[in-house]
Amino acid sequence: MGACLIAMSGRAAVADGTLTPYAAEDIEYNTNVFDIPSGSAAPLGKHGPTYADTFFEERAGVEGTYLIDQERFFGTAEFRRFDYQDLTELSHNEELFDGGLKWKLSRLLDGTVEYRHEQRMVQFQDVTASTSLILETENTANLAFNVNVTPEWRLETAAKDHVLDSPRNDVPGLSLHEDSVREGLRYLGVTNLSAGVDAGYLEGKYRNDPLALTPNYHQFSANLAAAYTVSGLTNFNGTLGYTKRVDPTNAGLSGITGSLGYLHSLSGKTSLSVLVNRELSTYLTTGGNEIDTTASTSLNWQVTYKIGLKAGYGYTLSKYPENPDGALFIERTDHFQTANVEATYQVLHWLSIRPYARYQTRHSNVPLNSFNSNMVGVELLVKQFRPAR
Repeated sequence: MGACLIAMSGRAAVADGTLTPYAAEDIEYNTNVFDIPSGSAAPLGKHGPTYADTFFEERAGVEGTYLIDQERFFGTAEFRRFDYQDLTELSHNEELFDGGLKWKLSRLLDGTVEYRHEQRMVQFQDVTASTSLILETENTANLAFNVNVTPEWRLETAAKDHVLDSPRNDVPGLSLHEDSVREGLRYLGVTNLSAGVDAGYLEGKYRNDPLALTPNYHQFSANLAAAYTVSGLTNFNGTLGYTKRVDPTNAGLSGITGSLGYLHSLSGKTSLSVLVNRELSTYLTTGGNEIDTTASTSLNWQVTYKIGLKAGYGYTLSKYPENPDGALFIERTDHFQTANVEATYQVLHWLSIRPYARYQTRHSNVPLNSFNSNMVGVELLVKQFRPAR
């Protein structure tokens, strides 16, 4: 009997969990709330025409994890309230739920199941000359599983179901539904190196959009992929391949796509990251497509145990291909730049303060899409502090 109990106790599940509630108050001033060109007629606020406004954001939520042996449940639930002081018609609520399971049956098989729901305001930079509040709802389900066929070879499979309900003033029922699947093969036979190939297929459909001449589209992609770690201090990861979207409203849309990421620890307290990316994506507002080429960098400096500084810069070149017959759209090209700086001070083990500033500018060959804006703000966060290890 004793031997049996010992054997059973050796197989008993080991469980552990954490639940972390949090709350935040954010005050931000924006010089160009609607991201409209200078010289445009200023929207009418509570105290008269204005481009600028101050808003208060209250956030409350809870994060949690629960471990049972090699399985990890995780989740986040968050509620947000935005109150604009002058442009009061923009005041609104937002919500977020994200949860899932990371599982591992053995050294041969593991994976992830995740579901994310979010309701949020559509950013004004994504709509042209709009001054109306638009709320969109996004639901995404992800499923991934990996099979270690041998110690050197790993087969990776991922599938996604994505639904975005994002109405526009002239298309109140506009939404997008995309399903995608990706297959990857990785070679792990070299220390600190993972390399292989990926192939993907995506199927999308616009709903309730009378301007989408052909609401269905299909996308195929193939990539080489690699990730390399040097002594735990430097990480490289990248993909390079080709993507083709079959969409009669944008005939022959295809090109080279990929990404390159670099993360380097300059010291025990300072790190530098660089990302270059080129991708083909969907521009829901016009029921069309866009090609984005992005370069960004950020520098993180943990000055002391309680003080951290961060600065970043990003540049994106966006191209929106012309309709085949040229009757509806010109070939729009945007140059979008952002710069930001922030500091975090851990006042108490449960309270931090984060002042920040951000600058955005976009220059477009369609003048109506050009704008500049400056944002400054400060965030107070009440949350149990967990120092990085």
